[in-house]
Amino acid sequence: MIARLIVVAFLVLSGCSSSRSLSTGKDGHIPGISFSGGSGESFHDAIVINGARNKTDGVAAEYKYITDIHGQRGSGWSLVGQTVVREKNKIVDVVEIQLKSAMDRRIYYFDVSDFLGAKR
Repeated sequence: MIARLIVVAFLVLSGCSSSRSLSTGKDGHIPGISFSGGSGESFHDAIVINGARNKTDGVAAEYKYITDIHGQRGSGWSLVGQTVVREKNKIVDVVEIQLKSAMDRRIYYFDVSDFLGAKR
């Protein structure tokens, strides 16, 4: 009986974990998040992420953006590195990926100022 209660308590607590992923609609769109700004090819032409509530949502949106272009992570691309660059009132997440199909690398610049707290 006690073992059963421990298992039930574990399952309940596991369901309350703070870690979560963004849910997407049937079309793959992330509700509440949109992209604007530039092409993402440089710091000054960064892709702006709108509507992310926190870093977890923002990074998930970045990966979703890349997945929409290059396919699934792992089969279409892999993460090489990621770093945050701050300049004046702008915060940019620089994401470098390795493409699987062409065996080349790409760098994307995402303006994350909105959800990382920089004032515009």
